[in-house]
Amino acid sequence: MSRQALSDFLTNAELGDLQRPAGEALGLPGKCYGAEFFALEQARLFPRRWCPVGFAGDIPEPGAAKPVDLAGWPLLLVRGEDGAIRAFHNVCRHRNNIVVDAPCRGLKRIICPWHSWTYDLDGRLIATPHLGGQRKNADPTFDAADVDLKPVATAEWLGFVFVNIDGAAPPFEEHIRPLAELYRDYELDDLRPDAGWDMEFPCNWKVVVEGAIEDYHLPYVHAQMVRGEVEARPRLDHAPGCFFASSSARKYRAGDDAGEATARHSPLPRILGAPGEVEQRTFVTSVFPTGFATTRPNYIWIWLILPVGPGRTRVETRALFKGDAGTDPAFAELRRALDDEWRLVLDQDLTLVENVQRNMNRPDDAGIRPRFSPYWEANIQRFQQSIVEAVGPA
Repeated sequence: MSRQALSDFLTNAELGDLQRPAGEALGLPGKCYGAEFFALEQARLFPRRWCPVGFAGDIPEPGAAKPVDLAGWPLLLVRGEDGAIRAFHNVCRHRNNIVVDAPCRGLKRIICPWHSWTYDLDGRLIATPHLGGQRKNADPTFDAADVDLKPVATAEWLGFVFVNIDGAAPPFEEHIRPLAELYRDYELDDLRPDAGWDMEFPCNWKVVVEGAIEDYHLPYVHAQMVRGEVEARPRLDHAPGCFFASSSARKYRAGDDAGEATARHSPLPRILGAPGEVEQRTFVTSVFPTGFATTRPNYIWIWLILPVGPGRTRVETRALFKGDAGTDPAFAELRRALDDEWRLVLDQDLTLVENVQRNMNRPDDAGIRPRFSPYWEANIQRFQQSIVEAVGPA
């Protein structure tokens, strides 16, 4: 548990700099992307709010389980016999061993590999072999009812599994309502996942998020995605502590229904219910703090941006298509083209974020603070403001 406070990192003047209008504001200094600030986030950000930590499609049937890590908090996601996803601290109540160390399917029980303490899929302790001696699986001084796996509040939305570690966040329905309203025109009930991939970025998790929620760099880094100038009309939506979204209209390269083809050219089934101006827009949404979604009329690409350490971030991706479109052979070529496109995008970002992280402390030493494009990057400013609010005094 970090004993430091926000005031150990930012002066009142620096906090004020971040609150100015975007064209005048100064961004978070490099020290907010290092190990000590990360410890503050571990204590005050990640445990206290609803955080996306997994994909529901990764644990598709009863008996499926997956260990996940949220900034050093080891958790276990399990789908129970009733079909519900539950989360637990991935800690045996005996002597703190990890109970499940790899994704698995077909579980009937959860058995700690150290001393075989056994839990059912609801987390209840059901067996303690030889606890009281040879062939004595109980002891009159030991109350097994007190040592179930410790549960963590869990919810699902848009293919994400959310957790709230301290259990003190507002009800999930209340928390997610502004984001659900943003997606009101999309048919989300019949979305099914396609296979995705995972990769690791050698940088602080905030660097990944900040690169993901702005289109400013698109024609310079991902030129294959645009034709000529980006014809963007960014519209910014946000709900503090819930999401930051930008939506923009742009011309994509046409090309055999592959890559970033628009809804009018793509045979993929539409997930956008209501026609209108929104059809021409792409939603790029940060599901604060660790989720991300790129939403188009025919599919949604969802991402987890999971801090592994102060300078390492695990990115996991999955695609959501309507109905059987994620497995139908008729769409295999298009799905492969989309997958290749997004792999290329992340590969193109890799060197940039590595350089940013490597260079993070030198600007502080030189008295240099980041700036924002007032047209493109207001959401980065809002994201940084939300970080400050989350780890601050309240």
